Amino acid sequence: MSLFSRPWISQALIGLVCLSLLLGVTAMYLQPEFLLTLSNQVWGCF
Repeated sequence: MSLFSRPWISQALIGLVCLSLLLGVTAMYLQPEFLLTLSNQVWGCF
């Protein structure tokens, strides 16, 4: 029996990957330098 044959294990792994991705994005938005760079890049499109 393989690791991914149980659906709850694969769902838990997908959930952990999504949670870590969301926490990483949130951590980037808490840095003022990142927000300034992002706003300058968006403003540069206009």
